[in-house]
Amino acid sequence: MFNQVKALTESAVRQQDLLLSTPIDLSRGEDSRLYGVDGSIDSLTLVSIIVDVEEKLRSQLGVDVRLADTSDLPDTATPFATLGTLIAYIMDRLSAAQAQAQAV
Repeated sequence: MFNQVKALTESAVRQQDLLLSTPIDLSRGEDSRLYGVDGSIDSLTLVSIIVDVEEKLRSQLGVDVRLADTSDLPDTATPFATLGTLIAYIMDRLSAAQAQAQAV
C-alpha cells in the first residue's frame, strides 16, 4: 500500500504545478521540502493537495480518511514539511482508520 500512497501523493503534488508560477521541486524524493521553512508551497496549495489526496484515497483505495483534522495533528512538527513526512502521515492516518474500522 505504501507505493500506492506514495504515487497518489506525488500525483496530487504534481497537479498543483499547473497552478503555480514555479513547479514544486520533487528532485530530492521524499526529502523534498513542501511546507514550512524552505517549503515551496503556501497554505492554499497545501489544502488543495490534502483535498486531492483524500479524494484519491477514496476513489482509488476505497478509504475515507481526513488528513487535515486538527485534533489528529502532532503537537511538534508539521507532517506536511516534506514529501516523506506527508506520506508517513497519510500511512499513519490509514492505519488508524483501519484499526478503527476493525474495532467496530
